[in-house]
Amino acid sequence: MQRILLSDDELLRAIAENTDGMSALVHEQVELEAGIGEWDDPEIRNTLMRSNAKQIGKLERQYHDFATELRRRYP
Repeated sequence: MQRILLSDDELLRAIAENTDGMSALVHEQVELEAGIGEWDDPEIRNTLMRSNAKQIGKLERQYHDFATELRRRYP
């Protein structure tokens, strides 16, 4: 893992922002899977679902990296 050059406050803020972002994406993902919302075209819905899954994965990796850095600093 690459060392993260953020202050403790910045790491905690980034974790909170990632959590909020993941929550919004998961909520949107559930709506897309249920067919709720303005996206009637299954192809567009599937594309959005794949995009959301990638973004969720990216946020999850960042969250893990930030949390690991905090644990490294405060064992």
